[in-house]
Amino acid sequence: MKDREPFLIAYFAIKGKEDSAATAKVAAKLGKKLTEKGVKFDTFAIVPTEEYPSDPANFELATKSEKNLHARPELVGKYSGMKDVKDIFLIVPNWWNSLPQGVFTFLDDYDFSEKRMVPVVLHSGDGADSVVNELRNFIHKVWVMPEVVIKDSEVDSCDSEIEKAVEEMSKPSTSKY
Repeated sequence: MKDREPFLIAYFAIKGKEDSAATAKVAAKLGKKLTEKGVKFDTFAIVPTEEYPSDPANFELATKSEKNLHARPELVGKYSGMKDVKDIFLIVPNWWNSLPQGVFTFLDDYDFSEKRMVPVVLHSGDGADSVVNELRNFIHKVWVMPEVVIKDSEVDSCDSEIEKAVEEMSKPSTSKY
Protein backbone atom coordinates (compact mmCIF):
# COMPACT_ATOMS: atom_id res chain seq x y z
CA MET A 1 0.00 0.00 0.00
CA LYS A 2 2.74 2.43 0.89
CA ASP A 3 4.20 2.31 -2.62
CA ARG A 4 1.06 4.03 -3.96
CA GLU A 5 0.89 6.92 -1.49
CA PRO A 6 -0.56 9.48 -1.14
CA PHE A 7 -4.14 8.42 -0.65
CA LEU A 8 -7.23 10.59 -0.53
CA ILE A 9 -10.31 9.94 1.56
CA ALA A 10 -13.03 12.05 -0.05
CA TYR A 11 -16.48 12.02 1.51
CA PHE A 12 -19.74 13.79 0.81
CA ALA A 13 -21.38 15.78 3.60
CA ILE A 14 -24.15 18.31 3.90
CA LYS A 15 -23.10 21.83 4.88
CA GLY A 16 -23.05 22.09 8.66
CA LYS A 17 -22.64 18.32 9.10
CA GLU A 18 -19.09 17.95 7.82
CA ASP A 19 -17.99 16.30 11.07
CA SER A 20 -21.18 14.55 12.14
CA ALA A 21 -22.44 12.95 8.93
CA ALA A 22 -22.37 9.18 8.66
CA THR A 23 -19.93 9.57 5.76
CA ALA A 24 -17.62 11.63 8.03
CA LYS A 25 -17.73 8.88 10.64
CA VAL A 26 -16.75 6.30 8.03
CA ALA A 27 -13.97 8.60 6.77
CA ALA A 28 -12.62 8.91 10.32
CA LYS A 29 -12.65 5.12 10.78
CA LEU A 30 -10.88 4.66 7.45
CA GLY A 31 -8.31 7.32 8.38
CA LYS A 32 -7.65 5.57 11.68
CA LYS A 33 -7.08 2.26 9.86
CA LEU A 34 -4.67 3.86 7.37
CA THR A 35 -2.79 5.57 10.22
CA GLU A 36 -2.43 2.20 11.97
CA LYS A 37 -0.86 0.85 8.78
CA GLY A 38 1.50 3.84 8.52
CA VAL A 39 -0.06 5.06 5.28
CA LYS A 40 -0.08 8.77 4.42
CA PHE A 41 -3.41 10.24 3.33
CA ASP A 42 -5.43 13.42 3.04
CA THR A 43 -9.09 13.84 3.83
CA PHE A 44 -11.43 16.08 1.86
CA ALA A 45 -15.09 16.82 2.55
CA ILE A 46 -17.23 17.29 -0.57
CA VAL A 47 -19.65 19.92 0.73
CA PRO A 48 -22.14 21.93 -1.35
CA THR A 49 -22.29 25.64 -0.46
CA GLU A 50 -26.08 25.63 -0.26
CA GLU A 51 -27.84 24.16 2.73
CA TYR A 52 -30.43 21.45 2.27
CA PRO A 53 -33.81 21.60 4.02
CA SER A 54 -33.85 19.82 7.38
CA ASP A 55 -37.47 18.70 6.95
CA PRO A 56 -37.42 15.20 5.37
CA ALA A 57 -40.15 15.91 2.81
CA ASN A 58 -38.52 19.14 1.63
CA PHE A 59 -35.10 17.48 1.65
CA GLU A 60 -36.45 14.76 -0.65
CA LEU A 61 -37.98 17.35 -2.98
CA ALA A 62 -34.77 19.40 -3.11
CA THR A 63 -32.43 16.48 -3.71
CA LYS A 64 -34.69 14.80 -6.27
CA SER A 65 -35.03 18.12 -8.09
CA GLU A 66 -31.21 18.46 -8.18
CA LYS A 67 -30.97 14.95 -9.58
CA ASN A 68 -33.65 15.50 -12.24
CA LEU A 69 -31.98 18.73 -13.35
CA HIS A 70 -28.50 17.15 -13.35
CA ALA A 71 -27.48 20.10 -11.20
CA ARG A 72 -23.87 20.76 -10.31
CA PRO A 73 -24.03 22.55 -6.97
CA GLU A 74 -21.08 24.72 -6.09
CA LEU A 75 -18.80 23.22 -3.46
CA VAL A 76 -17.37 24.94 -0.37
CA GLY A 77 -13.78 24.24 -1.42
CA LYS A 78 -11.44 22.46 -3.77
CA TYR A 79 -8.80 19.86 -3.03
CA SER A 80 -5.40 21.20 -4.05
CA GLY A 81 -3.41 17.96 -4.07
CA MET A 82 -5.29 15.87 -6.61
CA LYS A 83 -2.41 15.71 -9.09
CA ASP A 84 -0.33 13.83 -6.51
CA VAL A 85 -3.06 11.38 -5.47
CA LYS A 86 -3.03 7.89 -6.92
CA ASP A 87 -5.74 6.20 -4.90
CA ILE A 88 -9.08 7.53 -3.69
CA PHE A 89 -11.60 6.22 -1.22
CA LEU A 90 -14.87 7.92 -2.24
CA ILE A 91 -17.41 7.75 0.58
CA VAL A 92 -20.92 8.65 -0.56
CA PRO A 93 -24.53 8.15 0.45
CA ASN A 94 -27.02 6.53 -1.89
CA TRP A 95 -29.51 9.28 -2.67
CA TRP A 96 -32.43 7.99 -4.74
CA ASN A 97 -30.25 5.26 -6.29
CA SER A 98 -27.75 7.87 -7.39
CA LEU A 99 -24.80 9.88 -6.23
CA PRO A 100 -25.55 13.25 -4.62
CA GLN A 101 -25.20 15.91 -7.30
CA GLY A 102 -22.40 17.58 -5.34
CA VAL A 103 -20.32 14.45 -5.92
CA PHE A 104 -20.74 14.98 -9.67
CA THR A 105 -19.40 18.51 -9.19
CA PHE A 106 -16.36 17.01 -7.44
CA LEU A 107 -15.90 14.46 -10.23
CA ASP A 108 -16.21 17.20 -12.88
CA ASP A 109 -13.56 19.35 -11.17
CA TYR A 110 -10.57 16.98 -11.43
CA ASP A 111 -8.72 14.71 -13.81
CA PHE A 112 -9.01 11.19 -12.42
CA SER A 113 -7.07 9.57 -15.26
CA GLU A 114 -5.11 6.50 -14.22
CA LYS A 115 -6.18 6.74 -10.59
CA ARG A 116 -7.81 3.96 -8.58
CA MET A 117 -10.99 4.48 -6.63
CA VAL A 118 -12.78 2.39 -4.03
CA PRO A 119 -16.37 3.58 -3.69
CA VAL A 120 -17.75 3.23 -0.18
CA VAL A 121 -21.52 3.56 -0.39
CA LEU A 122 -23.77 4.15 2.59
CA HIS A 123 -27.42 3.23 2.16
CA SER A 124 -30.64 2.73 4.06
CA GLY A 125 -31.62 -0.47 2.29
CA ASP A 126 -31.20 0.32 -1.41
CA GLY A 127 -27.70 -1.12 -1.73
CA ALA A 128 -25.02 0.30 -3.98
CA ASP A 129 -25.32 -1.27 -7.43
CA SER A 130 -26.96 1.68 -9.18
CA VAL A 131 -24.61 4.18 -7.53
CA VAL A 132 -21.48 2.27 -8.51
CA ASN A 133 -22.72 1.67 -12.07
CA GLU A 134 -23.43 5.38 -12.38
CA LEU A 135 -19.95 6.20 -11.09
CA ARG A 136 -18.29 3.79 -13.52
CA ASN A 137 -20.26 5.24 -16.43
CA PHE A 138 -19.51 8.83 -15.45
CA ILE A 139 -15.76 8.82 -14.95
CA HIS A 140 -13.34 7.44 -17.49
CA LYS A 141 -9.77 6.17 -17.38
CA VAL A 142 -10.23 5.34 -13.72
CA TRP A 143 -10.05 1.92 -12.17
CA VAL A 144 -13.21 1.79 -10.08
CA MET A 145 -12.47 -1.10 -7.77
CA PRO A 146 -15.08 -3.31 -6.09
CA GLU A 147 -17.32 -1.26 -3.87
CA VAL A 148 -17.72 -1.47 -0.13
CA VAL A 149 -21.31 -1.23 1.05
CA ILE A 150 -22.36 -0.05 4.52
CA LYS A 151 -25.91 0.21 5.81
CA ASP A 152 -26.65 3.53 7.51
CA SER A 153 -27.69 1.68 10.65
CA GLU A 154 -24.30 -0.11 10.79
CA VAL A 155 -21.92 2.86 10.52
CA ASP A 156 -20.82 2.52 14.15
CA SER A 157 -19.99 -1.16 13.69
CA CYS A 158 -18.53 -1.19 10.17
CA ASP A 159 -14.97 -2.23 11.04
CA SER A 160 -15.04 -5.27 8.74
CA GLU A 161 -16.23 -3.09 5.83
CA ILE A 162 -13.42 -0.59 6.54
CA GLU A 163 -10.92 -3.46 6.50
CA LYS A 164 -12.40 -4.61 3.16
CA ALA A 165 -11.91 -1.11 1.68
CA VAL A 166 -8.27 -1.08 2.79
CA GLU A 167 -7.75 -4.61 1.43
CA GLU A 168 -9.18 -3.56 -1.96
CA MET A 169 -6.73 -0.68 -2.15
CA SER A 170 -3.88 -2.99 -1.08
CA LYS A 171 -4.30 -5.06 -4.23
CA PRO A 172 -1.73 -4.36 -6.93
CA SER A 173 -2.75 -2.36 -9.95
CA THR A 174 -3.49 -4.86 -12.70
CA SER A 175 -5.83 -2.73 -14.78
CA LYS A 176 -5.36 0.49 -16.68
CA TYR A 177 -8.88 1.56 -15.66
